[in-house]
Amino acid sequence: MKLSRRMFLRGATGAAIALPLLNDIPGARAQAAAPIKRLIVMFSPNGTIPSAWASTGQGASFAPGPIFNDLVAAGHKNDLIIFQGLDMSACLDGPGGDAHGLGIGCMLTGTELAAGNLFEAGMGGAGSGWPGGISVDQLIASKLPQRPHLSVDFTIKRMSGSIWSRMSYTGAGGQVVEPFDDPSVAFNTLFANVGDSASTTARRNSRRKSVLDGVTGELTALSASLSGSDKAKVESHLTQIRQIETQLQVSMPMNVCTKPPAPALTASAPIIYNASGMETKQDPSADNDVPMRHDLVRKMLLASMACDMTRVGTIMMAPSRSDIFLSWIAGGVTESHHDYSHEGDTNTTAQQRLVAINQWYAKQVAEMITLLKGVKEGAGTMWDNTVLLWANELGVGNAHSHTQIPLMLAGNAGGFFKTGQAIKMPSGTPHNRLLLSLIHGMGLTDVKTFGTAKFCADGPLTEIQA
Repeated sequence: MKLSRRMFLRGATGAAIALPLLNDIPGARAQAAAPIKRLIVMFSPNGTIPSAWASTGQGASFAPGPIFNDLVAAGHKNDLIIFQGLDMSACLDGPGGDAHGLGIGCMLTGTELAAGNLFEAGMGGAGSGWPGGISVDQLIASKLPQRPHLSVDFTIKRMSGSIWSRMSYTGAGGQVVEPFDDPSVAFNTLFANVGDSASTTARRNSRRKSVLDGVTGELTALSASLSGSDKAKVESHLTQIRQIETQLQVSMPMNVCTKPPAPALTASAPIIYNASGMETKQDPSADNDVPMRHDLVRKMLLASMACDMTRVGTIMMAPSRSDIFLSWIAGGVTESHHDYSHEGDTNTTAQQRLVAINQWYAKQVAEMITLLKGVKEGAGTMWDNTVLLWANELGVGNAHSHTQIPLMLAGNAGGFFKTGQAIKMPSGTPHNRLLLSLIHGMGLTDVKTFGTAKFCADGPLTEIQA
């Protein structure tokens, strides 16, 4: 018996209209499309304060450290998996390079950097070339159902492409993914063909109605040729389809594909770095619009995913070894983030400022989650099938360490991850295993290693699987 492809698809209504498994038609379930899964990566730089990152307790009874205050206050505690004990073993295994460059290059690729002096070390020593492989976000994007954009990538500050200002790669040897660094360009590129809310909604509902009409007709014909339990299954499914059709007439049950607010900002003043990755000019007032830029970028990423332009997105909240002056932080700042991160542990003022800076970045992550939870999709929200990785290129800034990296997952990717817990891994656990877990969580369980293969010898982190 020949059945049309649409009878096995997840419908445009956001509700599953896939035909249930019928005994007389083998393989029906195998043809049903999997639910949409989405990945977001958010990066903040210069390491952390371990005592403020560390959670009290483990498992579901954990109490997150003070860096996570805004995530907890926003109601997201049970969405989190907070890690301790993960090392960037791959970057420590290579020929060397600038400490920040090693971290940001290895963070999503799980590979060492190529030898060379393309990027000089900021504190002397060996330089490096580009990372040695594809980044995890781009691998996932390449294997998901293709959308108009493989991924949608943003950076808050404008800076020419370098090891310190890029984190996504389609392959080794400097195959860099160039992020949007100008909100106006991003808006015009992404949303030029997105209509206003009313017209977009009308067109979408018309398409949904057309699909449902076709499915209803085919199911009615199919039911007439069946008997017993198969007939009962199809009749029950027809009832569900008719209920969806009724809902379409009175409401809009899926997320709204609409343009975000048009940005009033263009590109920021470029950050000028020398060959060693050191900023050559610092102007604190140039960073005053950073909070507004974050708000614009979050809304554009949300809209691009709601419109299903992409299923993978990244936000580089600051470049690696960022010299941004976060002057809006409570209590004020007199130095850049990077300068504070170089202060010794006995400088209590610097330690307090660094905690506050990391809290501010955590708040940006919380805002992204809140936005996703606020968009209806099917019977739930966009957040239900999303996973977010918050990553850093260093463990502790003043030590330029690549051990004990502050990494956090949020979201269960459709039930794959066991969230609401803190995980303390044995010291030396390669973060490649987390990247592999992320790949599996996105439904790509056929991938057995990622990055430098030997650091995936123990497989994904089973501790975080539901």
